[in-house]
Amino acid sequence: MKRKTVKGAFYHTYKITLDGGVLFYRTIDHLVYYSMQSVMSRRHHLRVLLTSHMFTHVHELDAPEDIVQLSDYHRDLSAMFARVYNTETRRRGPLFDRRFGCAPKWGEKAQRSCAVYVMNNPVEKKLVRRAEEDRWTFLAYYEKEYPFSSRPTIRRSRKILVDAIHQVDHEYRAGRYLGYGLLFHFFSLMTVPEREQLTDYIIQRYFFQDRKACYDLFGGYDRMLGAAEVSSGSEYDIKEEYGWASDIPFREMCSIAGKYGILDPGMPMFHLPDARLDKLALLFQNTTSASDKQISRFIHRP
Repeated sequence: MKRKTVKGAFYHTYKITLDGGVLFYRTIDHLVYYSMQSVMSRRHHLRVLLTSHMFTHVHELDAPEDIVQLSDYHRDLSAMFARVYNTETRRRGPLFDRRFGCAPKWGEKAQRSCAVYVMNNPVEKKLVRRAEEDRWTFLAYYEKEYPFSSRPTIRRSRKILVDAIHQVDHEYRAGRYLGYGLLFHFFSLMTVPEREQLTDYIIQRYFFQDRKACYDLFGGYDRMLGAAEVSSGSEYDIKEEYGWASDIPFREMCSIAGKYGILDPGMPMFHLPDARLDKLALLFQNTTSASDKQISRFIHRP
C-alpha cells in the first residue's frame, strides 16, 4: 500500500531489527549509524528534528518536503547501515524488519506530543531520569559541545586524540560517514576519558538535527526539556512494539559481554557455538535482571 503524504506534516519514523533483537551493543555502533544519519540527511536535504537510539530500534521526527524524499532517505540509510553492519559483524541477510514505519503528525499539539514521545524513550525504559541524560537522544548536544566529557586542549592532548579529531574533520568535510575500522583503530589506542572526548566531538561535528525547528515548536530549549519532564508524550498511529519492561538488563548484558571480549571487532558473540551460547544465556540469567525474552533478544535466539 502506498504511503500518503500530508503536506506540512512532521513524520515520526521508526525502525526495528528483523527479529526484534539488539542492534546497538557498542558506542561505535551508535557513532557509525549517527554519522550515516548525518551524511544521508544532508545528501537528501531532509530536515530531522529529533532522533533517539534505543538498544533494538531507532526513532526519528522528520520534516520532509514530500514522501519521496522521506522514503529515499530511509531506504538509503537502512541499506547502507545494513551492508556495513553485516560486514563488521560477519552476518548475512536483512537487518531491519522493514525500511521504516511512519506516521504523519500535523498541528503543533500532535507534533509536540510526538516529539516528547521520541525524547522520552530512554526515560520510559528506565535508563535515565531525564531525557537529556541519555547520550543517544542527543538532546544534551543541542546546547553543549562536550556534555559527557571535558573539552580537549589540542596542545596538551596526546597525539592519538589529536590525530583522531583531524581524521573526523577530514571525513566530515569529504561527506563520508565514519566506518567501523577507523573508529575501532582509534578507540583501541585511547584511554576511557579520551574515548569520551572523541565521542562527544564526533556527535557535535556530525550534528544534523534542526535546532531551530525544535525550539520554534516548544518555545526554546529549556521549554523543550521541560515538556519532556512533565509528560511522556504519545504515539498511537505507528505500528511499533510496545512494552513497559526496563531496558536496564540490556545495559547489564552489554557490560558483561564486553568484559568477556565477545563484543570486540567482528562481534564474536554472533559466532559462538550453541553450547557456549547456552552457557552465556545461563550467565545472564544468574547475574542480571534480564528476562528470558530479553536474553533471547540480546543473543538473537528465537
